[in-house]
Amino acid sequence: MATVPQGNVGKPRFGPSDRLIAIFRACSRDPTDAVKTRLRRMLHLFLQHHRDDEGRGRSKVLAVKCCCEAETWYYRILENLLIQERQRLGISDVSDMLEYDLLQSCLVACCLEISVTSNHLSCDFPLLQQLLNVASYQFWKVIEPVLRLGVGLPGLVVKHLAQVEVKVLESLAWTRDSPLWEEIRANEGHMPACQQVMLPTQLEGSIRTDFPSTLNRPRRSSSFHLFARKVYILMGVRLRGLCSALDISDELRLKTWTCFEYSLVHCTSLMVDRHLDQLLMCAIYIIAKISQMEIPFKRIMKCYESQPHTSRSVCKNVLISEKDDAVLTPRTPSAHYPGPSQVKRGNLIYFYNQTYTTKMQHFAKQFAPTFGGDTPPLSPYPQLKKASPRRQRLPCSPTIFVSPYNAETITPFTSRLCYYFNSSPSECLCEINNMIRTGRSPRRSCYALSMDREDGEDEDGDDGPSAKRLRLNSQSAWQRRLRNVMNDRITRQNQDQVQSFPVNRSMLH
Repeated sequence: MATVPQGNVGKPRFGPSDRLIAIFRACSRDPTDAVKTRLRRMLHLFLQHHRDDEGRGRSKVLAVKCCCEAETWYYRILENLLIQERQRLGISDVSDMLEYDLLQSCLVACCLEISVTSNHLSCDFPLLQQLLNVASYQFWKVIEPVLRLGVGLPGLVVKHLAQVEVKVLESLAWTRDSPLWEEIRANEGHMPACQQVMLPTQLEGSIRTDFPSTLNRPRRSSSFHLFARKVYILMGVRLRGLCSALDISDELRLKTWTCFEYSLVHCTSLMVDRHLDQLLMCAIYIIAKISQMEIPFKRIMKCYESQPHTSRSVCKNVLISEKDDAVLTPRTPSAHYPGPSQVKRGNLIYFYNQTYTTKMQHFAKQFAPTFGGDTPPLSPYPQLKKASPRRQRLPCSPTIFVSPYNAETITPFTSRLCYYFNSSPSECLCEINNMIRTGRSPRRSCYALSMDREDGEDEDGDDGPSAKRLRLNSQSAWQRRLRNVMNDRITRQNQDQVQSFPVNRSMLH
């Protein structure tokens, strides 16, 4: 079921909110007309595609619905992004951000992707971004900022956008016409090395000191280096999984990783119109073969295809070369690349024999046991990151977040208002609801209701049974008391049943 951002009165809000209009008016150049014109133009392209699709009446209705929802999402996400940017920079004029056509186009495309996914319309990524003329690599740049906003995206959409990011990292960003190649050309025709873009804490084991000092300083200033970092993290996880399935040792895994990184940094042209997993499997095979550990290529591919993220086309449909055997390079202008009808394709083994070994064999041979020279230093490996639960911002309040309870980091008694299911009294939940409604900070810590008596109090004292009172107690004590209450109820129910349904002789036979 589709999810639409809700306004204060419980109905979808179309058009910019009063707060967003105020932000527009605070700009030195009023962007209202440009924002609305761009949005209408892109939504019209989307609708026109479905209107031209004969015989699919339901999809046309859904397309109109998607446009309405996309507009709502766009203004809501844009408002939150602008507020965040104003707070970060300490400014009120965000004209530059609103006039950045590429950014705004990607945001509109992302909002359409959100509505298309939530409505299950068959026009998802990458068809949508092709329709809107938005490059996958540029689209990728807005995914993480949108997810970090916490604007109440449905779980299905969050999962889908995460999958879209993976698709861009592994293949869609590497197409011959991708803007990524412009950034690679600006970086002297190479991808950054792993250690150039990763923090020391993100690397496995100790950091080597025999690299040039320039490699020991991670670059975090551009989206290009963030892209490279995400590529290395993704492929580090995949190589770890394949090595585990193939019983490859850690030593061989690090050699394979070094070979894979070398192919990205120094033979970047191997990735033109190809998939990262193709280079990864080739690296596994060539290092295993040179290290005299025979692993059949078919076994590597079979193991790869058993992984949850894979597609058979990765092994079956690989770019080999052009018909005239010209070499594709990142420095070649995109207009000079051949069209689909001019390229030769084949399976992964054929690619390995015809293309991969010609560029990588000289480097891989340096890891052979019989190699007489110095072995290249092993590249640092990305640390396996422990997944942390994502906290979510409440739609009704930008300052209140909900996150899963973590017993390791949160003590039972804190200065916050807490509610423990099956433990805390209803008054505690009422205080939390009141805090959300009023926006006031909590003034007292959480508590739990205990029905236990204080030690040393005599149940049959002179003053009669002692009064039961509220006190802070551990969850286990409350659970014990709750269990006793439940046992008493069960006992009474059994007694009532015995009295209501007396056992007669016929029931015993």
